[in-house]
Order: sequence, then structure tokens, then C-alpha cells
Amino acid sequence: MRSVFTTFSVLEALAETQPVGVGALARELDLPKSTVQRSLTTLAELGWIRPLDRGSHTRWMLTARPLKLAGHVLRHEGMLREAAAPAMADLARQTQETIHLTIVDGDSVILLDKIDSTHAVRNVSWVGGRAPLHASASGLAILAHLPADAIARYPLTRHTALTVTDAEALGDTLAAVRKRGYAINTGMWRDDVSAVAAAILDPAGTPAASLSISVPTYRLSDELQDRYGILVRDAAARVTSQWDGQDAENRPVTERDH
Repeated sequence: MRSVFTTFSVLEALAETQPVGVGALARELDLPKSTVQRSLTTLAELGWIRPLDRGSHTRWMLTARPLKLAGHVLRHEGMLREAAAPAMADLARQTQETIHLTIVDGDSVILLDKIDSTHAVRNVSWVGGRAPLHASASGLAILAHLPADAIARYPLTRHTALTVTDAEALGDTLAAVRKRGYAINTGMWRDDVSAVAAAILDPAGTPAASLSISVPTYRLSDELQDRYGILVRDAAARVTSQWDGQDAENRPVTERDH
């Protein structure tokens, strides 16, 4: 497992600094040159990298193969955006608040798409922005669908006085999310930013994304928490169903489908 981790680290570092030689990569990653060279050899044999020049000081660069993988990722995200668009528009119309579509990336969620609030005072966000799983409504909605051993791997860093940083307390919070069907964040990530969110499940049943209604904290009353929670829970369920249907339509036909 360690060798796999090292190989991916070498690949990521090479992508950021290409063309680059083994010595520079070893210094960048603080690894022995022999370790980096083994990873480079493996990546070259698999077709992920190629030598730019040969000789005693070979420099390496990516092949076109990562583009194929990127194409699959973009297609997946495009299908998600398409499936979520009607539900996001409905939520925006019903609430006049900011609507977010986020996806999972490590211990964070990343904003994939958004519809801005029509209110003069609204939360500011940008596509590509990150928020921690344990301190955001979107992240809590996703964590609630994961097994306990997976959740234990995520760091519980404090961001505000309301951030949940205790594992037992997080477990109680996630149990409440599962019972309601939606998560509530009242200033866990930013004091003045609150939200309610529900998870979107991919065709395999894995929580891969979430829908949220983002509201300035002062505007999210207890009554609105419940109302918005039900709205976003139902909307996320519709997106899950639609996304699953889109995947089935685009899945290659196999003998088992006949």
C-alpha cells in the first residue's frame, strides 16, 4: 500500500512540474532517488508518463492517458449537473436563497454548481471552493451515509466555536441527520454562514454529492430549518433518482441486460 501511495505522489508532483527529472522529484517529495525512480519506471510501463529526452538526465512528462481519465470525471460531473439542474432551480424559486451542488473530494466538499440568492444580503461562494466535511451541512449530509470506520479517518479541525470536534458528538450529530434525512449547519464553518443539505447518492448507492440551501445565519430561523430541510431532502431524492436513470441510459449494454 505504501508503494501505491508513493507512486501516486510522484505522479501528482510530476504533473505539477513537468518536464522534470528524478532528482528534482526526489527533492520535492523528500524521497530517495531510488524510490522515485521505481515509481517512474512503473508509471512509464503503464503508459502514464514518457521521457522527454533520453540520456543520463532524463526528464519525464505526462502522456495523453490522464486525459482519458479526466474525460470520465468530466462526463460524470456533467451528468450530475444535468440531473441536479431542475431541482436546484426549484429550490431557488421556492426559497430565494443560494443553492449549492457539491461533490466529495477527500475530507472536503467542493462546490460544483450554484444558483445565487436574490436577496440583497446573501452568502458569497465560488465554484471550486472547498468546505470541510464535518463542519458543513453538505459534508455532514454525506458523512451520515458513510460507515463509522470511514468517518473515523477524517480530521475534526475546529473552525468556529460551534464546530463539532469530538468523535462521539459527531456520531450523535450524524444520527440526527439520518433520522431527519437532512443536515443542518448553523455557523460550524463560518459564523455568519448557515445551511441545510441532503446527500445525493450515485448509482451504486454511495454518497458522492449533496444539495444545500445556503443562508446568512441571522436569517435561518428554526422554522425555516425544518421547511428548508424537507425541501432539500426531497430535491436530493429526485436528483438521486434522475442521476441513476441517466447512468442506466449511458451504460454499455452487456449480455446480462438481455
